[in-house]
Amino acid sequence: MKKILVLAGFLFVLLLPNTSRATHIVGGEVYYDSLGNNMYKVTFEIFRDCTPGTSTFDNPLNYTVFYANGTIWSQFSIPANLIEQLPITYDDPCVTVPNDICIERAVYIDTLTLPFDIDGYYITYTRCCWSGAYDNIVNPGDNGINITTTIPGSSLVNLPNQSARFTNYPQIVLCSNNEFTFDHSATDPDGDSLVYSIVAPWAGGSTANANPDPDDAAPYSPLVWNPGYSDTQPFGPGSNIVIDPQTGIITVTPNNIGSFVAGVQVDEYRQGILINSHIRTYGYRVVACQILVPVEVSVTGPTQLIEDCGFAGFIVTRDDTTSTLIVQVLLSGTAVNGDDYPYIDDTLVIPQGVESDTIGISAFYDSITEGTETVFFNIIIEDPCDGTFDTTSISLNLIDYNPITMIATDSVNICSDMGETVLIGCLASSGVPPYGYYWQPGGQITDSILVTGSMLNPNFNPFMVYAQDACGKRDSSYVKVYNQCPLLTPNVITMNGDGNNDAFIIDNLDNFDHVSLTVVDRWGVMVYQNDDYKNDWKGTDVSGKQLTEGVYFFTVTPQSEKFDYDDVERTKYTMHGFVHLYD
Repeated sequence: MKKILVLAGFLFVLLLPNTSRATHIVGGEVYYDSLGNNMYKVTFEIFRDCTPGTSTFDNPLNYTVFYANGTIWSQFSIPANLIEQLPITYDDPCVTVPNDICIERAVYIDTLTLPFDIDGYYITYTRCCWSGAYDNIVNPGDNGINITTTIPGSSLVNLPNQSARFTNYPQIVLCSNNEFTFDHSATDPDGDSLVYSIVAPWAGGSTANANPDPDDAAPYSPLVWNPGYSDTQPFGPGSNIVIDPQTGIITVTPNNIGSFVAGVQVDEYRQGILINSHIRTYGYRVVACQILVPVEVSVTGPTQLIEDCGFAGFIVTRDDTTSTLIVQVLLSGTAVNGDDYPYIDDTLVIPQGVESDTIGISAFYDSITEGTETVFFNIIIEDPCDGTFDTTSISLNLIDYNPITMIATDSVNICSDMGETVLIGCLASSGVPPYGYYWQPGGQITDSILVTGSMLNPNFNPFMVYAQDACGKRDSSYVKVYNQCPLLTPNVITMNGDGNNDAFIIDNLDNFDHVSLTVVDRWGVMVYQNDDYKNDWKGTDVSGKQLTEGVYFFTVTPQSEKFDYDDVERTKYTMHGFVHLYD
């Protein structure tokens, strides 16, 4: 009986551009779970290079089950249950990740019923060829990988057994001359003891026989290293690699730029007996790192804040969002946190997956004259590249806000029928210049507006003007524009009822609030009086009796708000005259 010491293989290899011969395989793993009654669920995870020009996954995947002595028990063919592209993860925020890496994972799941055998079985999948050209192995484009695991028989251990499987996918981008630490530990469903070591991965397949059918039987050969490389020195001279045999923590400081394959083996012990060995192969790309600024802090806003006007603070931006970022905030000065400005906590927490956040401050408006108050605003962030603390600071002054005020033209009077126009305006002050204006009606956005007859109705026309300062605060006023033309009166009333000149019609009557009409005869006796005349006098006296033919004298007096404050204007349009009444 021949024991297979390497019982399971897992390969996870860096993808490289410019591959040849349509190579695609970059690794894989096979593990199993016992379902009882000699049944096993077998899971293959295969990884491939998905950059352009590479071949796709085997679908279906063909694998072979051997007896422990190398005799074929059976061959199987299974389709892929899942194909997905994997994210390229790394744990060094100072690394600029290459943009030519693409990895896809295919998962194949099968259920087997294996008859009891005292020596057990082993399962193998062999595939050529490696993706890319690695610096430390011979002819990677002409050779492939072998992924295998054993199901031990009762000659080794009490059945059943479930194979160990690695917990984390490895990081593949490393900085040259930077120490790298990674957790390569595995889990075992049975709780068996696990021991870790650095080894060479297994090779399998070739360009002459890319996918052996059936797969080759054990024993299997390790990859062949290029000169200067070895199992314990896969990154080349001066780049020693160390693994903790109990925890699986691996530490390496790669000194050579390039692409390198390395292997980690986990040995599974039960009752002091080695029952399984599981190899994971992975590839690294070692680069001369372009040091990024992992967290960038920029200052926003003015250094002088007017109450309820403006905003200042910091914008915190980061490239690596894989973890939560805690930013420390330190405030001091004469202004009181929570009283003079909205309360700011002493930490800002940026959750995982969020790229940026803002820490800001604005001043409360309290209508109290307090003079200038100060705020010293600092944020402190630990630099994940070197563990130092960076502080960004601003010094702010909080000053009182003096409300915006505005004066405007008082009131004006024009006659649109005579083609008159008038320029009305306003002037804003206090607040925070510059100012913006808006007139309604008219829609003008300047501090003055030319009023023309086409904009006016008869008599009173209110023009509202709004002013807004740089803080968005507003004031308003309105200008009274009176469209009032002189009154025009007739000098003849005919009382024959023919529809012409039947009434005393005063033109422009609607230009005023009220118009009074008083009529007297030649002896000065009042015959008609109306303080709110409506163009309806037809030559009758106060009792409604028709007056006799003759000459009568009238007084017409307009009344309007315009005249309430200006005694001179009060008589401007008062008219005196006479009218002939004819039968």
